[in-house]
Order: sequence, then C-alpha cells, then structure tokens
Amino acid sequence: MAPHLPLEFLEKLLAEPFMRESKSRIFSPMLDTFRANLADQNKSAMRDLNLVGRVVDFDGGSFAVLDEGRTADGTALAPGPGEGLYSRYTLMHVAVDNIDPPLACELVRHGFPVDTPNGRGETPLMLALDRLWAMYNQHKSLPNNRGFSKEYEEESELAQKSMRYIIVLLIEQHANVNATVKWQGHVVSSLHFACAVEDWDLVALLLKYGAQPRPTPARPPRLCPCLSGQHLSDCHAGKELPYSDHFICSCGSTKEYGKCCKMRGISLVEGWDEERATIVCRRLTPPLVPGVPTFASPEAHALAERFKQLGGGVDEVMNFALEKAWDPAVHALTREAFEVACRETTVADPAFNFAYLETKFLPTPKGRNYNKQWCDRLRTVWNTAVDKYIATNVDSRPRLEIEVAAKVGDSLGAMYRACEAEGCDKVEGLNIGKVLTCSRCQMAFYCGPACQKSHWRTHKKVCGSVGQTE
Repeated sequence: MAPHLPLEFLEKLLAEPFMRESKSRIFSPMLDTFRANLADQNKSAMRDLNLVGRVVDFDGGSFAVLDEGRTADGTALAPGPGEGLYSRYTLMHVAVDNIDPPLACELVRHGFPVDTPNGRGETPLMLALDRLWAMYNQHKSLPNNRGFSKEYEEESELAQKSMRYIIVLLIEQHANVNATVKWQGHVVSSLHFACAVEDWDLVALLLKYGAQPRPTPARPPRLCPCLSGQHLSDCHAGKELPYSDHFICSCGSTKEYGKCCKMRGISLVEGWDEERATIVCRRLTPPLVPGVPTFASPEAHALAERFKQLGGGVDEVMNFALEKAWDPAVHALTREAFEVACRETTVADPAFNFAYLETKFLPTPKGRNYNKQWCDRLRTVWNTAVDKYIATNVDSRPRLEIEVAAKVGDSLGAMYRACEAEGCDKVEGLNIGKVLTCSRCQMAFYCGPACQKSHWRTHKKVCGSVGQTE
C-alpha cells in the first residue's frame, strides 16, 4: 500500500541527503495495517484507537545503547511509577527514536496527536530535542586524532539533520514549545535544548512559535498537516479537497481509492474537523436523480405529476425531502411509523416486517452509489433476520417463497429479481431461472428478450444515469 503522503512531497523527502542510508518504516507491513484501519470509515472506533494507542515492546530504536548507558550512570530521565523506560510510547515517539522523518510526516498527515507524553513525561518534541542534544554532544566530543573515519562523522551529521527535520515538523504543527521535562536534575524547556546544541536558527523558530520568552504576540498560523506547505486556514480548514487516488479507499476494501470507489463514480473529499483537530474524509452524496426515483410507488409518481400540473418543481420537492430525511425529529417519527406499520398492518410481507423490527433499518436499492463492503454488511444482517423468521416456523410457506419476498441482494435490492416489463410478474427463482440483465447499466432485469425489448422505451430514460438503482 502506498504511504498516505503527497507523491511529490515524498519523492522530494526521500531524495534529501539525510535520507540516503535511511530505511523508513512507512514501507513496512505494520504501517499497511495501520493505514487500512485509519482509512476505513466503517471502523471509526478503530481509527480513534489507533490515533491514541500506545506501542508495546518498543526496544529503543536508534537510542537503545545510549539509554542503557544513561540508565547505568543514573542520568536517564526516570519513568513514572510502574512505568518502563519506553512505556506509553506512541508511534510519534517511535518515529523520533528511529529517526524516521517520513513516518513522522505520515503520522502528522493522519492527524496523529503531537503532544501526547510518554511514560517519562516527554512529548515527541521534547524527546526529539533530547535526542538531538545527545547526538550533538557525542559528535562534538569525538576526538580528531583517534582514527574516527570521515564517513562516521558524516553519518552523525546526517542523523542530526534527520532529527532536526522532525523537530521542525512538530513545531510547525503547533506542538507545545513550552513543555518542560526534568533532565539531569533541572527543569528544562525546548529553548534550553536548542541553545545547548547551538542551533540558533532553531532557537529563532521556537521563539517565533511562542517559546518563552515570547517576542511575538502569537504563533504563526499552523501549517496544514497534509504537508502542502500552506496555512491550515488556506488549505483543508478553508475548503474540502479531493481525496488522493493513491490513498486507501474509505470503504474498507484496502484498495487504493483511484482503483476502487472512484471508478464507480463515488467522490471522496477531505476537510478539517475542528473538534477532533484532524483531517477527516467524507463521501459526497451523488446528485439527486431528477424527478421521483424509478423504484418509487405509483402513488408517488402520480403525486409528482400532480405537482407538475400545479406548476411546482419536482426537484425542489425532492431536495426538500432529502433535507428533512436527516432531521432527527423526522427520522424518529419515520422510524416510529415504520414500527407501527410492521406490527399492526399487513402491507408488507410478514418476513419483511419481522426483519425490520429486528434490524431497525429499511433496505432500499443502492445501485453503485454505496461501497460494496457497507452494503454487504447490511445485507448479511438483514438476511440473517429473515432466516431467524423462517426458523420460528410460524409461516407455513415454502422457504424459497419467503426468501423471494424478503431477502435482499448485494446492493440491497431484491435478492430474487423480478422482470421489470409492464404486465410481467415473473420472478427469478420461482417461475424463471436466471434473469437477463441490461448490458449497459447492469441494473435492469428481464425474464427474456421480448420483455427487455418492450421495456426499452421506458428504461432508456434512466439507463446509466447518475444515482440509478435497480
């Protein structure tokens, strides 16, 4: 799976001299699983868990030997009671200790928290500054005449540049520059570390972003975590932007979006969620089909025709209805009406009534407007309820007859399709074998060529249109 980073940005980052000998963990199988969980909109709880979850059994990465030495001589920052040396590490801490700029960038792109402390009370920024100081101090203490190779010195310098890249990234993402830690008996801040490594450009950047003492009234605007280089307010917080084709599709398929739902006309966009402080993905609702849906009842079509005669616009009525469909009060009233109808009337099939009361959702044909995984989950839940009804043995009809009346298929339309030609009542599985399907839209069904031909004049008006359903 491709990393969730802009392709040009990643290519430029990997071409940096300090990435020359580095192997980023963004290309590891572990990150594939992590991306899939974050991208799948059907697993919002899993997404939140991944964003706040802790890393188990981390071994210290590039600084394991350093930490062993610090622990031995008593200069290591002590973890809290009951905590291990790497307890409560997040993936951002892991990115720091593995000196992995691409991983830090992708975590930022996913909306990963930048200020979560580890078991030693260090935020990722403070940990990165501590590590930078350790590398700087070690490099500075290298004797010039003890046979240390020039290659080793260059590696040390490149590692410091990699760590500095992570530090700048975190600062620009508004990590808390005034966080403090107890270090070698003193309470130190980000400015202490920056001064200790004699990086005056870094000192200036920290001051610019509000590190104390504060020479400016406020930090500069936050850069967008999509890594576009633009201010957040001018990027994802200002407008919704297209979801990248090479990112994992939100439907749960683990395929790239450009090779999945996008090919079926489903548009995904990204915008800024102020409450969650992260970029979120959402699916654009396809344009409403002009007029009443083809699957609507004859009464609905007659009512629409009446509106036309009175000079009213059917589109306006449909859009009004769509808005009301998301009103909580209307939604609650509709659900109550359905429950009453299922319990007290025989308008629908008894198996359908039972399944609705069990599942509390109304299956309607979706065509290609919703992702397959979502439809498949609902189909399974609904058909399981129908099977439960059959198992009660309260209905003397043959099992097939009940399934034809109540079960749903892949796109939440009927599992056993009926011929759509006017005057024909043949149903798949009962009095015909497999139905014929319209070769163009794949969403109209007929018992044979004669019925398909007779229905073409009606069907061609909607065949292949946006929002068409079976």
